Amino acid sequence: MNKKILTACLILLVTQVPLYAQKTGRISGFVRDAATGEPLKFANLILEGTGIGAATNVEGFYVIVGIPPDYYNLKMMMIGYRTEIVPVAVTAGSELRVDRELVTQALQAEEVVISAERVRFNEMVEVSRVNVTLKEIKDAPALAEADLFRTLQMLPGVQSTNDFSSALVVRGGSPDENLILLDGIEVYNPFHLGGIFSTFNTDALADAEFMAGGFPGQYGNRNSSVVEITAREGNSKGARLFKDSPVGQYWNLSQAQGEISMLSSKLLAEGPIKNGSWMLAWRRTYYDQLANIYYAYKGDEPMGGYFFRDLHGKAIYNLSPTDRLILATYSGRDYADIEIEEDEGGIGIDLNWGNRTSSLQWRSVPNSRFVSLLSLANTRYDWDFRVAFSIIDTSLRETGTEITQSVGLNDWTLKEKLDWYLSSSHTITTGFELKNLAMGIDQTVGGVSWFSQDQRPYIFALYIQDKWQINPLFSLQPGMRITKFELHDGLYYEPRLGMKYLITENLAFKASWGLYKQFLFTNTSEDAILSFVDFWLPVPKENNAQSAQHFIAGVEHWLGPGFYLSLEGYYKPYDVMLDTNPANDPANDDDDFIEGTGEAYGMELLLKRSTGKLTGWLGYTWARLNKEIDFNSDGEIVAGDGEVYNPKYDRPHTFNMVLSYQWSHRTSLGLTVSVSSGQPYTPVWGKTYTQSDFGSYTQPYMNLRTIPGTRNSARIPPYIRADISWARDIHPFGIDGRLKFQVINFTNHFNVLLYSWSHNKSPSEVTAVSMFPILPTIGLEFKL
Repeated sequence: MNKKILTACLILLVTQVPLYAQKTGRISGFVRDAATGEPLKFANLILEGTGIGAATNVEGFYVIVGIPPDYYNLKMMMIGYRTEIVPVAVTAGSELRVDRELVTQALQAEEVVISAERVRFNEMVEVSRVNVTLKEIKDAPALAEADLFRTLQMLPGVQSTNDFSSALVVRGGSPDENLILLDGIEVYNPFHLGGIFSTFNTDALADAEFMAGGFPGQYGNRNSSVVEITAREGNSKGARLFKDSPVGQYWNLSQAQGEISMLSSKLLAEGPIKNGSWMLAWRRTYYDQLANIYYAYKGDEPMGGYFFRDLHGKAIYNLSPTDRLILATYSGRDYADIEIEEDEGGIGIDLNWGNRTSSLQWRSVPNSRFVSLLSLANTRYDWDFRVAFSIIDTSLRETGTEITQSVGLNDWTLKEKLDWYLSSSHTITTGFELKNLAMGIDQTVGGVSWFSQDQRPYIFALYIQDKWQINPLFSLQPGMRITKFELHDGLYYEPRLGMKYLITENLAFKASWGLYKQFLFTNTSEDAILSFVDFWLPVPKENNAQSAQHFIAGVEHWLGPGFYLSLEGYYKPYDVMLDTNPANDPANDDDDFIEGTGEAYGMELLLKRSTGKLTGWLGYTWARLNKEIDFNSDGEIVAGDGEVYNPKYDRPHTFNMVLSYQWSHRTSLGLTVSVSSGQPYTPVWGKTYTQSDFGSYTQPYMNLRTIPGTRNSARIPPYIRADISWARDIHPFGIDGRLKFQVINFTNHFNVLLYSWSHNKSPSEVTAVSMFPILPTIGLEFKL
């Protein structure tokens, strides 16, 4: 029966392409920046005198279908660029290729140009979707330097766990429920310094698209959100080094820019190669160098050091007007070491961890009907830890031991994405993804293996979705993702459905439903302040895949040029959630995790303005989150046992404001304000004496321990933080530069991070530990 229904649907879909398609024509092509060669996304194209048009995607590609034979003027428009008008002659069955490069130009007073935000409003069916531009990221005040994830945390529905984490908590989902893609390649641990900074150098980014829920079938293996980051292609137009040399035909430098801040130094270079372009971005912190200077001044030996570095590269080679190869690589790594020497011995700790990704993509546009993207990628995440103890005994002999731990994840992914522009009513996206994973943990003590685990599962998925324009007012986007996870029997089916209805020209109703499965997760406590290592694990064969549904509905109202309002409500029930089993048997490998359920629901309001002197957004979120897990495995869920509770991510009210004001053509101001309900925590009800292995034989109960209250039954005070920034363009020695001054938490509000209890005194004392105090920073950008 299912096969008959599927066959009938396919026949119906194909017959939706009417015979008049042979009597109409098509126009397709790419729109790029004339100065850099970078693609222009969401540029608007229209055939003058008709209602026929299209918009470019993130790669600058567009397709206009169903054009009656005639002579037309093809109008290409985008704010900040001169409008281009191209005469075209369309004949029956013709497929015209029209590529153009637009020249930057200030908007004229009498000129009306549709903004990229308006094009997105018109074209996108998906709910909960926001594009964040490089300008928005850089204009927001930040800790030392601009950070993509810190900016995303200011959007409705997104929270941070604390000031020390740039991890994303989206609509109640834990950070491992977010799919982070860099040029289509998955990044598993996109953070530095335990989560304080994200790994992405903002100078190397061209676009960031954030989907807080309801994402279509081409994305999978995550239950909460998608962050799709596109790196710059590189400036293919300039030639600074080898203008008159044969070398310049094959490689050249167009531009170099950098930044020096209190956190790090950054450098980006880009330029053309023969039939393409390249881009290379580098960043390094210098905490270790500052510490060396400090200790040298004091005449002491440094006890250790810490730094991280990033290297991000991309190269484009155009094989022909229809085919191109894209080589991308990223490497980010943290290094930390501590050496403590005493007369009786010493201790040495070495840590290093990070991500490495590399990918080769082949994009083919054989005609106006198909766009194919075939990718082969490798992603590695690893963590290496070593601690060495040494003891000098009374005979001056030194003995010691060493403990090591290595955690690794190696992901080889082959995937294909095919866009089929079937007709003016149907755009089909289909493809596959094959992941071959190697995940291991190794621990040694004194050179002897203590624990070792190696797992090599695969995940294979097929997907198809159709953007169906039923009429000018109503669109549907049905889809299906089918996944085979090696450790589980059978297949997982994940249907998705999105819809959009234009109530008026400027008011749209959107809704979405979908079923989502997740086969990889991290064994990280939600109470962790810093997370230096993510233990990525496959869902065990004895457990079900983590599962959630998304029910989302909302309206978007276009208020004017670059100005819109969005209101969304969501309900996200979790059918399966995994948590560490507190009563697991160490001798039993099948009871490490237990399953529970949960639900997240809320409302989100976003008012955003993207043009004019004053830009930014206001966001408000009302959200609730609860879990039910049978921690004591007695077959009953009892609230009094802490098995029904609000997790740490439950914050009922959150208000965020992100504003940027262009004071003059050289000076800009920035302001961010964040106010939210306090996080839940488990209160302390009392203290009691307890037996300890480290106690006295004569007094085995000499130590005190805390008596915890009901799990997460109390809340810390509300969180309040305001940041400001000032930036001014400067031109020392003829070099274009920008001086930035920022103050984090300029009101110096005391935001509670945690409560620390001391039972050594009577009565016991409790101390509140704060998050960021007032922190001024200064930075300098330059461009050559």
